Amino acid sequence: MHDMKTSIQSRLFALQDLKYKEFQCKLMPTVAPERVIGVRTPELRKLAKELFKEPETGEFLKLLPHQYYDENNLHGFLVEQIKDYSTAVTAIDAFLPYVDNWATCDLISPKVFKKHRPELLREIQRWMDSKRTYTIRFGIGMLMAHFLDEDFAPQYLAWVAGIHSEEYYVIMST
Repeated sequence: MHDMKTSIQSRLFALQDLKYKEFQCKLMPTVAPERVIGVRTPELRKLAKELFKEPETGEFLKLLPHQYYDENNLHGFLVEQIKDYSTAVTAIDAFLPYVDNWATCDLISPKVFKKHRPELLREIQRWMDSKRTYTIRFGIGMLMAHFLDEDFAPQYLAWVAGIHSEEYYVIMST
């Protein structure tokens, strides 16, 4: 397992863009600069597609917490590709406690969620009832991503209004 972590970190550092790292660090004051490698999102998505096909990738998803912000984003992009709904929810639930910034939180959007909206509503409520800042924010994000259009219902406004948090990154998402 340690070899997989080292291998992925090496691949991330090979994609490093120091100017982009500098830019990212300005946007994320809650993440220490030494935890940011500086890999651009299209490169991370491309790497995630490559890695998703490798059998060892499941091991990477278990190696929590990750050392680098970019590893967390890669993790999010890997979870997005999971095709089984309950497996995707389980992977999200395992990962959310380790999400420590708005950028990683906001990039995760599993494709399989679109096909499971009724079940997703229950999960969204559960996430929004959490005490964890980025779990709440993720729930709000999923509500906005999947239920603002034809599937909108007025009670969703009450769900969000019912969130009582002093956390900046929760308040900014409501």
